[in-house]
Amino acid sequence: MRPERTRPRTSALAARLTILASLTLAGCGADDENVNPGQPATPRAEAVQRAQGVTTLGSAATGTAAAAPTAPAPVAADAEDPLRNRDDLPPEQRVLIVAEGRERYVDEATARAHGYTVVDFRNDWTPYIFEPVTGPDGLPLENRYRRIFIGLANDETDGDGVALPAHEDNFLEVFGIPPSMGVIRERVVTDATRKCHEKIDYPLIAKLDAITYRSNKRERRHQAKVRALSAKLDKAMKQAKAKDLEALKVADPSLAADVDYVEAARLEVAVMGEIDKRLDCDRHNDKRYRHKKGQLDHGLRLALRRFQRKHKLYENTNLRHETMRVMAQPPLRTNYDGFVRVLTERLIAATSILEDGTATVDGKPVTYTGKDGQPHALRNLVQEFTDAALASLDLATPEKALAFFQRHPAEDFGWLRVGVKVPPLPEYYAPHMELDVVVDRGDVWYDPPWDEEGKRVHQSRARMPKLYLYVTHNGERFPLVRWPTTIGGWREEQAINGYEYYKYKGSDVGSRVIRKIISGPTWVPPGTTPLRSLAKRKYVNGKAQGVVNYEEMGPGYLSAYGLVAGYFVIPGKDGRPDQDRGIRAHGSSDFMSIRSAQRFSHGCHRLVNHAAVRLYGFLLHHRTMVVDGDQELNANRQFFYKDQVYAVRIPSRGFQYRLEPPLPVEVLGGRIRGTLRQPVEGLVKMPGKAYPAGMPGDKVDGDGEDEDRSGGGSAADEDDT
Repeated sequence: MRPERTRPRTSALAARLTILASLTLAGCGADDENVNPGQPATPRAEAVQRAQGVTTLGSAATGTAAAAPTAPAPVAADAEDPLRNRDDLPPEQRVLIVAEGRERYVDEATARAHGYTVVDFRNDWTPYIFEPVTGPDGLPLENRYRRIFIGLANDETDGDGVALPAHEDNFLEVFGIPPSMGVIRERVVTDATRKCHEKIDYPLIAKLDAITYRSNKRERRHQAKVRALSAKLDKAMKQAKAKDLEALKVADPSLAADVDYVEAARLEVAVMGEIDKRLDCDRHNDKRYRHKKGQLDHGLRLALRRFQRKHKLYENTNLRHETMRVMAQPPLRTNYDGFVRVLTERLIAATSILEDGTATVDGKPVTYTGKDGQPHALRNLVQEFTDAALASLDLATPEKALAFFQRHPAEDFGWLRVGVKVPPLPEYYAPHMELDVVVDRGDVWYDPPWDEEGKRVHQSRARMPKLYLYVTHNGERFPLVRWPTTIGGWREEQAINGYEYYKYKGSDVGSRVIRKIISGPTWVPPGTTPLRSLAKRKYVNGKAQGVVNYEEMGPGYLSAYGLVAGYFVIPGKDGRPDQDRGIRAHGSSDFMSIRSAQRFSHGCHRLVNHAAVRLYGFLLHHRTMVVDGDQELNANRQFFYKDQVYAVRIPSRGFQYRLEPPLPVEVLGGRIRGTLRQPVEGLVKMPGKAYPAGMPGDKVDGDGEDEDRSGGGSAADEDDT
């Protein structure tokens, strides 16, 4: 069962129209400067700044910063408690706080005046980048993707806007879309009543840190070895009159290795039995996966993928450390962790903080000099504020969270907001902060990834790419976050002759700026994009058919640019326009590529979606900016693939914010490895693949030069799905 609905479902047709109306141009390689700039600039939304737990609204004038944080206003003396419970307030004015150990509803203004920060628990919450902002006419400017985001977060629709089947869930946290509070409530309350969880031996699962996957051939050999050793040990136990295998090890130490092997195999079998029970109870083992109980088969991987996505685990679909750790915890604990993660994202949006403990300098913690002349350690504000909010709401344990959700029925999350006390912000926080981005490319290989015989070669990267956000305070510059990212490398590209070649898709080096931030971005595939990535098979009314792969183009969490993108451009001089070479720092659903030493983008710098959402929400709160709103595009294209004609329509490239002044960016050259010092230009034939004579662009029989119509720059990140 899914939670009770607080609003009507989105119709499939209306949602599809919404999606089609909300697609945007962006991308590694797209030349956006020549596209219709869209609507005129509108005043920026009021930027919410918080200090000492008090909200101060900034100026709404175009390009101006919010007002500096002020101290809490004094609370007027009143014989009647100003924080008394006010059940008489209409829901839209209520804020729930916990005072003297009891929940109370108070007026929002009263809560803020007493130092509370208001956090949105409503089911229609979205991150700041998707919130409506106010236009010059006083009317809200709605982000087209907001409606889709809400449908996904509430397990109502899929990414195409189609209603989810009964008992289906989205599990999109790893893609930057946390579940709504209503969905979290349903998980917590429902799992507390499910008897199947009581039959699972969680301590037994915890005995294994991982379970080894073997090929079919290795698995058959392993099973044969276990059978042979078991027979051998049974015979030895009878001869030694040992009551069990442990006693046999003492009686005959020469058999210790055989005993350990058999016991390890039996423990794996026992643990697998409990894992299957856990996956069954959580409804992850679907019949269509054809998983055989106790087998490490493909069906198990599909079930594990659902489990990992539900619990925001960034691992391959194996039974490795983090997956096993969470598998060994009962639902009361794992659902509580899910609630804390959802609370954290809403708290970040409400307070516009970013620091998460990742920043280091030469492997050491970051410090800065305060106004008092003393060194101060960079704080992990995300952890601090989350802990403070849980304490303020008296929700610091799974049991208390369960009681909270049992007290509040599903319909409460149509209007519920809470007030929490959080620590003061660091002194370097301000409405407009001196921020800049640095991308360290790490180890870079220009050599093709194969030898002279066409065999794949390993190109190690000890230093992986990193993205830093720096702040300058009192003349001192230090990083706030340090996140893994990607750089470009050797990628496949379709040439004018229809064949796919390799091309080096590098990441530019040097000084850039971010002027545009696009939320809900779309990507217009260049002519060099392989057609196989532009179409997909999908079941429509129970029948599989070919459809345009809008998941790839966006807007959406699976799109090439994820949920939000910042455009890297070379600023124009002497009245000239910016030079856009198609490089972006953007969200990505391909989170494993960000962690892999063998994976590359097409030149862009990918971030896991939730990090990108946090980063650009922070920048929009702490830099002066202009809201340009939805950017009309109306890009159309047809292509023919596998005996079917596909028509692509991308009406918009997304909702645009413009930073004024733009944000400085520096992309470092990194450490060049291998033989080549410069990237290879042009197309390169793939080893072992047959090609027609010559290369695209060669002169052919005096007919002139074969024009390469693919255009310049890098292609977008087609594999981000």
